[in-house]
Amino acid sequence: MKGLNPKKRTLKLLGLLTLISIGFIYLVNTIYETEPEPIFIESFILKDLNGDQSDLIEMHQSKFLIINFWATWCAPCRKEMPLLNNYHLTKSEDYPNVIGIAIDELDQVNNFVAELGIDFPILVGQSEAYDLMESLGNSILTLPYTILVNQEGMIVWSKNTEIKTEDLEQILSLL
Repeated sequence: MKGLNPKKRTLKLLGLLTLISIGFIYLVNTIYETEPEPIFIESFILKDLNGDQSDLIEMHQSKFLIINFWATWCAPCRKEMPLLNNYHLTKSEDYPNVIGIAIDELDQVNNFVAELGIDFPILVGQSEAYDLMESLGNSILTLPYTILVNQEGMIVWSKNTEIKTEDLEQILSLL
C-alpha cells in the first residue's frame, strides 16, 4: 500500500477487514450450525367426535402415525381430506394410521365428517389444539399441518401445506 494516499489506504484496509469479518462469521456459523432438536409427541388429551377424551400418546401405540391438523373453514384442509381418507381406507396393515386433529367446533366437525364420509379418527380442540400443533413444530401456526411420527414418537417428516399424493409416497418411503 506504499505510495497510496491515506484515504485510499484506509478504504482498502476497511475493505480487507470487512472481508475477513465476513469470512470469520461464515466460519463460526458453519462450525456451530447444529441439527434442530428432535420433537417428540407427548400425552395430550383432546375430545373425539363423541365428545369423549382421547390421549394422543395412546393413539400412537408405538407405530408410525400420520397426524393432520385441519379445520372446516380451511380450503386446502377440505381439499386434502378425501385423499387422506382414501389412504386410510386402502392402506396396508403395516402402513401408518391417520389421525386428524380439527381446530374447530365439535358440531361443525361432526357435520363435515358426515358430509365427506371421513372414516379415520378425528380429535377436536380449539386453542389447546393450536398449542399442541405449535409444540409439534408448526411455529407459524398455518393449516393444514401434517406430521409423520415414528415408533419412538419422534416427528420425522412435516408439511405446512396441503397434502398431495406425492407427499404420501414420500412418507411411505421413510418407513
